[in-house]
Amino acid sequence: MGVLVYMSLYLFKIASFSCFALLMSACAMVKTSAYDSSIDKSLTRLHKQTDQFFVVVSYPAHCGYDDHLEFYHKSRVALSGLQVRASAMAGNNLTVSQLELLFSSYSNLARLHQLGCFTPAQVNELRVSFDASFSAILRLELAKKYGR
Repeated sequence: MGVLVYMSLYLFKIASFSCFALLMSACAMVKTSAYDSSIDKSLTRLHKQTDQFFVVVSYPAHCGYDDHLEFYHKSRVALSGLQVRASAMAGNNLTVSQLELLFSSYSNLARLHQLGCFTPAQVNELRVSFDASFSAILRLELAKKYGR
C-alpha cells in the first residue's frame, strides 16, 4: 500500500513540476513552433480516454491492470505519434519535453497499476496529476494559436 501512495505522489510531483516549468518558460522569450491543430485534437482525445479510464478503474469490478491493457497500449501509441509529430517541427522543444514527461507519467501509472487496484483517493490524485499535465500542454498549444 505504501508503494501505491508513493507512486501517486511521484506522479503528482511530475505534473506539478511540468506546470512550473511551463510557467517559468512562459516568462522568457522563447521561439516556438506554430500551432498544430493535430496535436491539439489528438491530445484532447487522449485526455478524454484517460479520464474515461479513471472513471472505470475507480469501480472495484474493473480495477485490475489486466482489464485495462488495451488502454495502456492505445495510450502508448497515441503518445508516440504525438511525440514524433511534435519532434518533427522546428522550435517545438517545449511541447516535446512536456510530451516526454506525460509519456513517463503513463509508464509510471502502468507500473503502479500492476501493483494492485487504486483506491478512490489515489484515482482522484492521479486524475488531478494527469489533468495538470494535459492542461499545461494544451495551454502551450493554445498560446501558439493565439500568439501569446
